[in-house]
Amino acid sequence: MRRLLAVSLKELRQLRRDRLTLAMMLSMPVSELLLLGYAINTDIRHIQTVVLDRDRSAASRRLVVQMQATGYYDIVGDVENYEDIARALRSGRATVGLVVPARFSSDLTRRRPVRLQLLVDGSDPQILGTAIDTATGLAAARSAELATPGLAQTHPRPASAPLSFEPIILYNPEQRTAVYIVPGLIGVLLTMTMVMLTAMALTRERERGTLEALIVSPATRLEIVGGKIAPYIAIGYGQMTLVLLAGWWFFDVPTAGSLPLLYLLAALFIAAHLALGLLFSTVARTQQQAMQMSFFFLLPNILITGFVFPFESMPLSVQHLAQALPLTHFLRVARRILLKGAHAEDMNHEIAWLAAIVAVFIAAAAVRFKKKLL
Repeated sequence: MRRLLAVSLKELRQLRRDRLTLAMMLSMPVSELLLLGYAINTDIRHIQTVVLDRDRSAASRRLVVQMQATGYYDIVGDVENYEDIARALRSGRATVGLVVPARFSSDLTRRRPVRLQLLVDGSDPQILGTAIDTATGLAAARSAELATPGLAQTHPRPASAPLSFEPIILYNPEQRTAVYIVPGLIGVLLTMTMVMLTAMALTRERERGTLEALIVSPATRLEIVGGKIAPYIAIGYGQMTLVLLAGWWFFDVPTAGSLPLLYLLAALFIAAHLALGLLFSTVARTQQQAMQMSFFFLLPNILITGFVFPFESMPLSVQHLAQALPLTHFLRVARRILLKGAHAEDMNHEIAWLAAIVAVFIAAAAVRFKKKLL
């Protein structure tokens, strides 16, 4: 027993010396608690909605206000035609498009059944269900409000409800979850492998004592770094291709947009994580620490980027934090290209964010790498 206690005390002393590992061990439970308890919310609200109002009456405006008041819809603008709705849904500006027909107000007054169209982005089945169910409940409440005794005596009551929504599901009409998840897996796998492999490659050189030999070799600093990360760029594109092929073969995931565009934008995403891996390598002293830091970084990427849980339902502070993660933007890029056939101009916001993140990560990695390693 005394020998066991002595070994345990020795292990605790070694752990105390490894401050980075100790800090990650202590902070991991707290960060998981905060993310799962505060940031994750499965009650989907704030569904971005555009409105095509062909009636432009007080009744139609009141309906739009009632939709906004539910808390489930955020009206982000008015549009002029169906093409504007399609563009808003394709670019991610909106998830729902509401079409109010002409003569909406007069038909309600005459107790004629009115059918409104609800064009919904079906690429995310969770948001799709909430959008349709909330609209159905709103229609039932509005119909009950219209069915007043005085109005019923003046006009014969129709057999059907006077107000209803006709949902039109775009991009994933079969509501298959795999269609939504598989494009996101590309980004998650690249996040995990690119950061971890790059960080471990350089710390491995340091552990073996061969980094100094690289530094004094005729190769320049840029050639050393480039030679270290080039294989992982090829590995990243190989992983991406395998996931795409498996998605087509096993899950029948569509490819509505341009694959060359997806591969081109993936270069920004891969570059960001390679730079982050270099940054981690300047902090980690061992391969174990590099792996721990990589997994620690992976946790928020899975939880708050929109890979599993709806991004719009998270608190604004968490959404702002998630904007700094490359995966948040690459998820949108991959899903819009593969599922919606989006073009580069539909993703200007995401491309700008990815480029800015890459620039920051590369600058930080260059400064740290030069200071700590070279």
